[in-house]
Amino acid sequence: MRRPNVRARGFSQTLACAAWIAVGCFCAAAGWATQVYHSPNDDGLPAVGPPQVLEGGVRPVYLYIDGGALASPAGTACDTGSGDELCGFTLALTGQAGVTLIGFTPDASANLLYDVSTLEFRVNGLDTASPTPGPKRIGELSVDATAGGSLELTSGEVVDAGLSAEQLESGQIVAFPEPGKVLQLGFGIALLAGFARRRAKP
Repeated sequence: MRRPNVRARGFSQTLACAAWIAVGCFCAAAGWATQVYHSPNDDGLPAVGPPQVLEGGVRPVYLYIDGGALASPAGTACDTGSGDELCGFTLALTGQAGVTLIGFTPDASANLLYDVSTLEFRVNGLDTASPTPGPKRIGELSVDATAGGSLELTSGEVVDAGLSAEQLESGQIVAFPEPGKVLQLGFGIALLAGFARRRAKP
């Protein structure tokens, strides 16, 4: 009868544990915003899991807002609709712990009013003519994350297809670790892997 490979299992469990520690380090804030998000490839898809962690320096944040996938009956959106279309929104995003905001390029098809300073970005969007469900591109926010930190949604409100207002939960849009913290994290994972190998030796 073949004995299970205890060594391999112990090593893989340690690596899995290290991965969860890594995720925990970048998501220690009180959750992350899901309806307003950064799309790493600027394709409307959010990052898988926690907000995409980018390297420091001047970086683009591709902002999207998503109400959902359910469409209202024809001609009812922004009146008595029951779907997920967004007829309007107002958002405030701030740079935290070293992140400064440099500028904003709105999406060409979006109807927006916005204001950006070094620490805060405010934007109002309106789409009452022909709103559709699904993600909507807000635009590209340029941030300087040389010193690490994060971009947070500090307040937000959306108006839905039935013209009801809903407050958004604040949360992290994207995190930028300091280079030193990334090295420490890599060292910690390598150390855990080394311990696992040592323990597995007969």
